[in-house]
Amino acid sequence: MSLLRNKNHVSIKKRFIPFIILTFYFAACNSVPEVDLTKRKTNFPDRTLINAHIYYKDSGRIVLDLRSPLIEEYSMIDTPYMKFPKGLELDFYNKKSDTPGYLRANWATASEMRGWYEGRGDVLVINEKGDTLKTQKLFWNKKTRKIFTQDTVFLISKMGDSLQANNGLEATDDLKEYTLFNNQGTKYYEEKE
Repeated sequence: MSLLRNKNHVSIKKRFIPFIILTFYFAACNSVPEVDLTKRKTNFPDRTLINAHIYYKDSGRIVLDLRSPLIEEYSMIDTPYMKFPKGLELDFYNKKSDTPGYLRANWATASEMRGWYEGRGDVLVINEKGDTLKTQKLFWNKKTRKIFTQDTVFLISKMGDSLQANNGLEATDDLKEYTLFNNQGTKYYEEKE
């Protein structure tokens, strides 16, 4: 009886040997993809701020008052930037005026290193004098202190004058000087007696 048991045991082992060999063969055929560990993923923010309210100060004086439901900071790349995917509101203060300017956009990015800023979606800018600019997309070059766009722009002065530029504008960031492209509008003048 013991001889029969050993014979069956050996027979079972012989049946599994081809199965084991085929398993190892097919497992060895699959190549393992090479992974480049030197490349870093940079398509995710390294810091996220939710319901942010940030004050920027210079010499104890508030320069900017920034509010945003979501700020994503991307600083692990060559040109770091911040993204405001849910929009922002910004009060900016000038040394010469106590009244702040105002900026609102539904989406924005800011690259402090490049001095380049972009706002999209119902962009509204009100300078400290009360002049208003409305557009769908606006760029600001901090180094040259110029704003520009190629979208339709509406300029409304504190006095009630309204100008429309169908092909955009280039202007100083305080809106003192501007060039409108394909413009139309209404300008009010005081009559002299």
